[in-house]
Amino acid sequence: MLPINVTESGVLIIRLRADLDIAGRASAAWAIDGYLAAHRSAPVMLELSDAPLSSAAVSTILRTHRMCRSAGAPLAVLAATAETRRALEAQTGTEGPAVQPTRALAATVLSAASPPVATAA
Repeated sequence: MLPINVTESGVLIIRLRADLDIAGRASAAWAIDGYLAAHRSAPVMLELSDAPLSSAAVSTILRTHRMCRSAGAPLAVLAATAETRRALEAQTGTEGPAVQPTRALAATVLSAASPPVATAA
């Protein structure tokens, strides 16, 4: 099970190990799919650990990107280390999600991508 948190503003934060191995890739994708189903169209922040980025983690990030796009859920990826950001951007190119260095920037990306919430008058 992946650690998650839901913020007061409804952002689903999923923590993913950057050094995810092949055996854990399927279970991580399955768990993320379940979280997306439970939190319909909620903005998602995928937070990577500081470990070196594995190919299984890149595959899971791209799969999460496709699942979020299909569900209409905005996605931001948080990678605190410059090395991880560069490696992810090099491996995903234009097909992957935007990668942010801080939670604040990732939250800004999500708030810009999320439709405004209608309030009752």
